[in-house]
Amino acid sequence: MKKSVSFLLLLFCALMCRAQVVDVYIFDSDGPFSNVRNSANKGKVVDKIPVDVSASLTVEKPTNGWWRIVGDCYERLADEMQEDGSEFQVVNLKGSTTGYWIHNSVIGIGTRNYGQNEKLPLRSEPSKRAAVSYTLKGEQTVHPIDVKGSWVKVKTADGKGQGWVEDEWLCSNPLTTCP
Repeated sequence: MKKSVSFLLLLFCALMCRAQVVDVYIFDSDGPFSNVRNSANKGKVVDKIPVDVSASLTVEKPTNGWWRIVGDCYERLADEMQEDGSEFQVVNLKGSTTGYWIHNSVIGIGTRNYGQNEKLPLRSEPSKRAAVSYTLKGEQTVHPIDVKGSWVKVKTADGKGQGWVEDEWLCSNPLTTCP
């Protein structure tokens, strides 16, 4: 009995403590590059991601508008087909020993409400039963704010709406729709 309880407790902790990540792409119209910093809250700029290369990355641990980049790299559309047949190449970030951070205002995720006039409700809480706080009409790019389990809190690009959406309604591919 003790082993079963210990196993269940360990399993619960593993599920609850696992890093919650969000796949995003660069969505920045303020210049030729998006700054990557060595810490949240305006740390030192240590690298830059070009905004015109269809770059995608995975982020976690949102802190006051800043997201930690998972690992030390991102993917970008390659100039030519890679040896492994991929159209993308991995680009290593450089300049930090403490990790890499990017602000939520320069990253985005597309919504998957592709159907004509298909509406996507944003919820006030991460639950299907929560009140609708805003409705997205048609496919849009939104900025991630937070993540809880399979729910991502997002803000519209124009800043008019925000709320929680299940991650199955999000697409991190900047070039095409997701299946």
